[in-house]
Amino acid sequence: MIKSFWFLFLIPVMLGVPGEVAAAQDDLRVEVFPKVPRQGNVYLLRASGPSVLKSIQGEFQGKTFSLDPAEKRGTYEGLIGIDLSTKPAKYEMKVLATGEDGVSFSKALWLKVEKTDFAVQKLSLPKSMVELDPKTLERVNQESKRVRNLFQGVREEKLWKGPFIRPLEGELSGAFGVRRIINGQARNPHSGIDLQAEAQTPVAACNSGNVALVDELFFSGKTVILDHGWGLYSMYFHLSDAGVSAGDRLRTGETLGRVGSTGRSTGPHLHWGMIIRGARVDPLSFLRLTEKLRE
Repeated sequence: MIKSFWFLFLIPVMLGVPGEVAAAQDDLRVEVFPKVPRQGNVYLLRASGPSVLKSIQGEFQGKTFSLDPAEKRGTYEGLIGIDLSTKPAKYEMKVLATGEDGVSFSKALWLKVEKTDFAVQKLSLPKSMVELDPKTLERVNQESKRVRNLFQGVREEKLWKGPFIRPLEGELSGAFGVRRIINGQARNPHSGIDLQAEAQTPVAACNSGNVALVDELFFSGKTVILDHGWGLYSMYFHLSDAGVSAGDRLRTGETLGRVGSTGRSTGPHLHWGMIIRGARVDPLSFLRLTEKLRE
């Protein structure tokens, strides 16, 4: 499922290939940041034409996906997420745009996704900490299905605005994308980052959005998930408590809960994760977009 969704946001990055979009006397003006697409990262796309564009879309396997107008007239923005398990390779896409004067732009393009060198962590743990009894396994499977279904929802309205921020200023204690091998068996890679902090430290929303989920889950403990629109979600795990309810609207920096050690946790910390249209991406890559979002 996850691999299929990351294509939705890869499409716009095609515009960043110099000299690839052509039409009569005019070209689209495009900025993509950062410049090199890699596994597990997110990118900001800004595109504008010689006049206000009537439409701008990406096309893949017979489906089209639009960029949304930005606050500045004539400029269009999108967030591009590349899942951490995306195979490094070249992918063919098309970009389509139409100006108010009816001039059309169309070109087949290639995107080269570069490899990210994720760390590997080998652990030996007691079986009781790794192998789940049938009842617990059923609970975990139901919770996983519920969360996956949540991430399939795409609110076309853009709720986030401006720079993303850290939920708290803790030290990094668990890196994104770490490949864990427990008792000789490969496990799912670490799809977020762990930030060390004292218990009860306030946790802030990394950007504005709606509270999509508040619940106590087996692995992640007290959990809050925010929907930022455009298929973008942020996740906050192992909280001691949540000060929000599903449906609440939060602004950037507002407190949503406090650091705890609930669920499968060895001590107080925050697991912070980001999903964009099903693609698991490094939350820190959103912080690297900050300066571009300030412009």
